[in-house]
Amino acid sequence: MPHLGVYPGGGFSIFEDHKVEIVGSRGAETITDQDRVDLFRKAFVLLHSSAVNGQAAWDLITAVLAAR
Repeated sequence: MPHLGVYPGGGFSIFEDHKVEIVGSRGAETITDQDRVDLFRKAFVLLHSSAVNGQAAWDLITAVLAAR
């Protein structure tokens, strides 16, 4: 099972390193404060390093289904 460096939470998108759009259960929010944008950039780096694709993703899904 891969280790996540940060809880993935709701979805967010980073635009040109100066704006973050967050979509969650409470609606959408736009962030332009650079300190907060930097936090989301750090979160993205942690999530990206935890991501799997291709055969590794297939193996992970298969292992989770087998454990049920």
